Amino acid sequence: MHRHIVIGPPGTGKTTYLKDKVEEFLNAGKCSPKEIGYFSFTVRAAEEIRDRIVKDSNQQCTKETIKIIYPYFSTLHSLSYRRLQLQQTQIMDDHDYEELSQITGHEYVNKMKKGNGVDIAMPTAKSEYQDMINLAYAKYPDDDDRLDKVFRYTTLNNYGARKLIEQMELDLHKFKVDRDKYEYVDYFIQFLKRNNPPPLKYLFVDEAQDLSAHQWQVIDMIQKQSGALQTYIAGDDDQAIFRWAGADIEHFIRMAHDSNNTLIPLTQSHRIPISVHSLATKLGQSISQRIPKTYKPRDEMGVRKVLNIRPLNKGLQEGEWLILCRTHEIVKQVCETLETYGWLYKRYGFSVISFKYIEAIRGWTALQNGKSISGVLCDIVYHHMDSTRIKRNYGVFKGQHEETYNLEDLIKDYGLREVIRLSKEKEVSTRAITWYDMLNSKGLQRRVTYLRAVMRSGNKLDTVPRIEVSTIHASKGGERQKVMLLTDLSFGPYSSYKESQQGRDDEARVFYVGATRAKEELHIIHRTEGQYEYDPIFHYESQIR
Repeated sequence: MHRHIVIGPPGTGKTTYLKDKVEEFLNAGKCSPKEIGYFSFTVRAAEEIRDRIVKDSNQQCTKETIKIIYPYFSTLHSLSYRRLQLQQTQIMDDHDYEELSQITGHEYVNKMKKGNGVDIAMPTAKSEYQDMINLAYAKYPDDDDRLDKVFRYTTLNNYGARKLIEQMELDLHKFKVDRDKYEYVDYFIQFLKRNNPPPLKYLFVDEAQDLSAHQWQVIDMIQKQSGALQTYIAGDDDQAIFRWAGADIEHFIRMAHDSNNTLIPLTQSHRIPISVHSLATKLGQSISQRIPKTYKPRDEMGVRKVLNIRPLNKGLQEGEWLILCRTHEIVKQVCETLETYGWLYKRYGFSVISFKYIEAIRGWTALQNGKSISGVLCDIVYHHMDSTRIKRNYGVFKGQHEETYNLEDLIKDYGLREVIRLSKEKEVSTRAITWYDMLNSKGLQRRVTYLRAVMRSGNKLDTVPRIEVSTIHASKGGERQKVMLLTDLSFGPYSSYKESQQGRDDEARVFYVGATRAKEELHIIHRTEGQYEYDPIFHYESQIR
């Protein structure tokens, strides 16, 4: 099957190239929107491209209408789910895993639902054993020895652990068959069996380096059975950072080398400055198995610094920052430090201070100062300044939203007590109690400490945070003017795998992705305690100098 393979390093416009091709076919009248399949790594990414196409065409459509007109802009998992006409009741949930655990005597724990919007082959489970079962099916879908192959890359090599996992796999399979239940990976298995893809004329796949063996089978089936006239597949093998979740990088590389396909290299990065480009090039060249590629950086030098670890309040005083960490544990530590200094920040794209809490604090403070607030704000105050444990002190606000109320009104007519019990030993007059006392009484001491630190630092609570903290994996596809990259590594059951050449290649890819998020400045933070055995960034930094 002939394919157009779009190879593009970070910032070269792979997604824009695909979008332009979609618009070209639509504008030429070669197909209708329903005859185009556009599949990306996340639902959000596919929908953003769809919405850009609609905007460029000046179509006036509601969100629901757009979904009907462009039904096949999604993830491959979402496509499989809809084509199978599955019901939510057929998807394994907390209750199902709990029942299975009781029946078998082995612990099964619920996984991320639908990959949390991310189309990776294997969503992470809370159970290490369950993770291994998921990975085996994602990585080796047609191999009866799939578990044995996964065991080779782990420290779980004792006979007892292996037999237990094998039995858990059998029990899980039987449970799903008996109750007509499905897990995330099952969507593809059943979709392939049904062999009923949508009738598409043009097929587009973005972030293809992260597709699993199952997903490649789905692409093959769609292209073959639907009779797609042209297929465009875009990716960058140097950014393939989901091998741990079953991504089949080798398939993408083989496809790019296949002479039957047309290779379309994109060679100009519109994101990466010269200083970051030199580091990224060294990291890319360290990968043993890859598609050779060259590309030009932006015509700006940019800034690249390598620093020993230091307090995070230094250097973050201004500008938009993305702080990237290798592990979730390091993200947690960074967030704790930022909170100590009273810095506003986002975690994985979401502000850690809820807007509703800000509104509740404002409302309560206004009431304390003798002012009246709206019924809508009263609802927010009652909900967020209360908890199940002390709900009896507030009652339920049942006033009119369009009316205004002061503290005396709430005490007299709407269930608010004259004296509020904060603890078994302490009762405080409602007129004297502060918002932070109320939140502390709910067990939210850490949140209160952070909120008060933000206020002391002179920051307004409703200010849009200019600092975001994330793992490198979660930042995939993003970019920021200034990036701070923490290079800490952690070693778990796959430590032996990381010591292999393939493992070193994968780590180089992770740091390549992290470094190439920077549009202007890249600050690489290095811990000097000697805890970490593998540090590719600094090996290549020394070469550059």
